[in-house]
Amino acid sequence: MDRISNLPVDVTHRILCKLSIKEAVRTTVLSRNWKHNCDMLPHLVFDDRCCVSDQNGKITKRKRKTKFCHIVDQVFSLQENNTSIVTFKLSHQNKHVNSWHIDRWIRHLSRTSVRKVILEQWEGSLYNVSSRLFSCQDLEYLELNGCFIKIPSSFEGFGKLKSLNIQKSTIDKGALKNLICCCPLLANLILYECKGIAHLNIDAPNLKYLDVEGAFEDLNIENSLNLVYVAINQLQASGSCSNLLKYFIQLSHLKKLKIQGCFLQCAVDSLQEELPKPYLCLKSLCLSIRLTNLEEILAAIRLLRSSPALQDLELSVRQGDGTAFAPGGTTYWLNDNQNWDEFSQLKTLKVTSFSVGARNEVDFIKFLLVSSPALRQLEIQIDHLDLVQARKHDPAVGKSKSLLDDFQNCSFTQLRVVKLTGISGVQSEVGLITFLLRYSPVLEKMTVRPASVSSSSERELFKKLLQLRRTSVKAEIEYLDPLKHVQRKMDSKSESETSSESDSDSDSDSDSDSD
Repeated sequence: MDRISNLPVDVTHRILCKLSIKEAVRTTVLSRNWKHNCDMLPHLVFDDRCCVSDQNGKITKRKRKTKFCHIVDQVFSLQENNTSIVTFKLSHQNKHVNSWHIDRWIRHLSRTSVRKVILEQWEGSLYNVSSRLFSCQDLEYLELNGCFIKIPSSFEGFGKLKSLNIQKSTIDKGALKNLICCCPLLANLILYECKGIAHLNIDAPNLKYLDVEGAFEDLNIENSLNLVYVAINQLQASGSCSNLLKYFIQLSHLKKLKIQGCFLQCAVDSLQEELPKPYLCLKSLCLSIRLTNLEEILAAIRLLRSSPALQDLELSVRQGDGTAFAPGGTTYWLNDNQNWDEFSQLKTLKVTSFSVGARNEVDFIKFLLVSSPALRQLEIQIDHLDLVQARKHDPAVGKSKSLLDDFQNCSFTQLRVVKLTGISGVQSEVGLITFLLRYSPVLEKMTVRPASVSSSSERELFKKLLQLRRTSVKAEIEYLDPLKHVQRKMDSKSESETSSESDSDSDSDSDSDSD
């Protein structure tokens, strides 16, 4: 008995949706009833999996350029009567896919009620987005990668668009602002390394998620009071964002804020004084900060003070020129300003690129620790390359006093989990571990991963850890093998190199085939 021929249509479509386009088309030979099932596929995903492989699993350049476009054309020929395409995704590394090919496929899409379009061009010149795409009035999700975007004069807006994702593309002057303004339901916006935008102007009343990364000069947000998540990564310290953080005060629903790259450096002017209104909903904060710069430290502290509900804090320590005070000046300032409020809700603290021997960094982190009575989890990733750079700016690096000298009466009554990576076993690092073990009465687990794979340094560090006294009777020290961590990195690199070699071999095969 043929069990698949008479399956319900919805079940058949569910099966086809789990397959690649190549596999879905092959099912047409399974039975007479399946012959036309591919005529109404809701999700059309074209990527490198569409191309046929040789016996060794390699995709040759000749097959890639002849088969890819043929497969897309073949599938679209079966979709002539399908007006309800849900998803169209075109993701390729084939520079032989010409713009007129993509224009033709988009022309077909414009006659359907497509809701999700993803165009990813990873190699070759930018694809000049067809004006036909802007006539797809049912679009709810649009993602463009490696494109040139220009809004046609006939564009009336995307009335249903909720998510817009543009990456590594060039945007015509004024096009982004017009595009955003004409999407009244826009809730998610991602802009990643886009050219042609010096001043970012965002006006989206329903926007909830904003993620921006690039070398922009200024960022201005208006009428977006519903923002819940904001991530800003400014790649170059140019221009000024003096009004942006003041605007953030109006975001009463903001729950997560990420400020990375040079953005805090450019926005310190907006934090010259205490913020007038607290972030009552902000629970997660991620900051990229130079702890050699007093202005950035003050800006960070004012943000922290204005976040009474903060539970998760991540600091990415960034080295840079332009020390704003004398070496060791952070210590003096912190000692004179110890009356700051406690971060009573802070439960997790993560610090990356930390130089445990740098005085400014240690002083700032230890004050954070002491000011966080509810802290339950601490993670510190030590970067010894940054420590070398820090020594150029502060001769006192590596000579900071032990934390035990300053805080003999403190106690981390909630701290249960500590994770330290990149440990080399120098005195300042052992002092940090000693400090945490001594003043954490309920500590349950401390994970230590050394930076070095040298057997002698490992043995020495392991010996020191065994000798340290622990206040918590439940404290367990887990010593991770650094060699496994290095091996994972090497395996990842090897896979990348193998992939590159395969592409190179494919090109060679193509050249010989052409000959």
